[in-house]
Amino acid sequence: MQTNNGEEKRHWSHTAIVWAKRFFGVLIVLLPVAYAGDLYRTLGISLYDAQILVMVLACALVSGFMMIAERTRHPVIGLSSVIGAIATLGVGSYIALYYPTISMEAPFMPGWLIVLSGVMFAALMLNLPRSAGMGILAVVVLFLAYGLFGDLVPGALQSRPTSLSELVVYLAIDANGILGTALKVAVIVVVPYMLFGQLLSRCGAADFFNDIALAGMGRFRGGPAKVAITASGLFGSISGSAVGNVVGTGVVTIPMMKRAGFPATYAGAVEAVASTGGQLVPPVMGAAAFIMADLIGVDYSEVMLAALPSALLYYLAIFINVDLQAAKQGIRSVESAQIPSGWQSLRQGWHFLLPFVVLFYTLFSLNMRPEAAAVLSIVTLLVVSLIFGYRGKRIGFRDIISVVASAGSAAASLIIVCAAAGVIIGVLNLSGLAFNLTLHIINASGGNVVILALITALISVVLGMGMPTVGVYILLATLVAPALVEFGIPVIAAHLFVFYFGLLSMVTPPVALAAFAAANIAEAKAWPTSASAMRLAWPAYVVPFLFLFAPSLILEGSLLGALWALGSAILGIYMVTAGIVGYMGRNLSITFRCLLIMGGILALIPAGLFPNGAYTDVTGLLIFLGCWFKTKTSNPQEGVIP
Repeated sequence: MQTNNGEEKRHWSHTAIVWAKRFFGVLIVLLPVAYAGDLYRTLGISLYDAQILVMVLACALVSGFMMIAERTRHPVIGLSSVIGAIATLGVGSYIALYYPTISMEAPFMPGWLIVLSGVMFAALMLNLPRSAGMGILAVVVLFLAYGLFGDLVPGALQSRPTSLSELVVYLAIDANGILGTALKVAVIVVVPYMLFGQLLSRCGAADFFNDIALAGMGRFRGGPAKVAITASGLFGSISGSAVGNVVGTGVVTIPMMKRAGFPATYAGAVEAVASTGGQLVPPVMGAAAFIMADLIGVDYSEVMLAALPSALLYYLAIFINVDLQAAKQGIRSVESAQIPSGWQSLRQGWHFLLPFVVLFYTLFSLNMRPEAAAVLSIVTLLVVSLIFGYRGKRIGFRDIISVVASAGSAAASLIIVCAAAGVIIGVLNLSGLAFNLTLHIINASGGNVVILALITALISVVLGMGMPTVGVYILLATLVAPALVEFGIPVIAAHLFVFYFGLLSMVTPPVALAAFAAANIAEAKAWPTSASAMRLAWPAYVVPFLFLFAPSLILEGSLLGALWALGSAILGIYMVTAGIVGYMGRNLSITFRCLLIMGGILALIPAGLFPNGAYTDVTGLLIFLGCWFKTKTSNPQEGVIP
């Protein structure tokens, strides 16, 4: 009987924890959405940004504690997690309610404020490993150690002395610490877009995009891979998560590619690279793009437009590779029976386009804040989904609550990561390390912008390994991007450069999270899949250098210059890819492939890099025309073109 009572108590406690986690997940979403929609102001409530940030962060930390309590079987850990959640909620609520007074008291560091700050800081550190992994925890601890003991470091990296209480209060309360830009953008801007993405998925938009991709690309050679690229690009722009995109679309596309005849490693690589690039695709572009706009002080629409050419080149490069591989291996289209009617899919799901119309119109025509545009798009999506549905299914009220709760659970990890990024930024501001690192990176380059770009790219990839995109971008934007800007690189180009390379860590060994997730679905080995992804995504390692030296590729300068730069980049990507694959209408010899690669490199060199640089583009074009003429005039019986 006692055993039954014990089991019943555990059942009820587990149920209470699950419901508490869902409740705080809902709050994590509803509080920012209400703030973005100006509901507080409509009700006559005046709030500081920091008040909503503290409250949402507290809810995220409570949700994290509840998740730990839900998953553990150890009673002490479970009880400690619940106590931690209660303490965090109480302290967070108090700080949120009395923040105006607390901010005035912070410079005097009263004992009670040190305790409150310590509780919030400890809660963040305890939740960080589960939310972001040990990698980012190690980075945060390293910066904290520097903040405390940086005055003992000899040489130029020495900082001023800082006590533990001063550091904790500054990081927990000041707007340059945890409650800074990273958390503000995550809570106020990104959370509404995460809800938008989750609602799209639940309403059937993911199926709609997949059907449209199948109808549009399924009939071409190598159709399954082209479907994967299209679907992942469309869905990735909404989800904003490379690994989540792989898992969401790869379960369908990877087996389809393998059945068509693509090797398992190549199928996994296509999905990983296409899913990673989804965060480069407007209109959503993941959370990092919103943070970028706020950090560099431009409208989000400007970031979208600047990223558009590079996103086009990224996906065009994957399409070219897939098309040439399919032609070389004789891989045909998707079977007709598996291809849905494009007209039928569009007729059933046309209403999914309306929220995007509202989003673009409010962002570009009305110049609304991104979060307000997201709220209007969410309302539009809910209305059209309740009226029309998709494939005979309509979203219901319970579904909406479930989506809000799941969006809150997903947002909790992002919020905790951004709060941790605030710790790093706070230490950099307090110690002056950011300025010193900028000088050291510039000095290491020897005053050469090409070497500086190479150093920056290497640092970006290394720091990005195993870290979420948002966390790595904030780290790179704070540590590395200023060196490029100091050297005279346009601000938006410098930030897109580090964003690109931070993103590429998702497919770059040794910690290529997106490639490893795709390899698992493809039942292939992780490292060969990652290596295949690198070969497939080779242009992505080159394109960021192009817009450093050819600003027209981020739409700076004349329209003619932008078209010239884009055209030469497309030509160069095609030639180098054809040389790597060894196919351009016919199988190619090693000599022919090397010639194509050399011509492609010439075409890729930005025309503005040096005087008369346009001649490299012309030379590349002439080489291409010569190679193309050779393939067309060779005897079909010859086999490989010499």
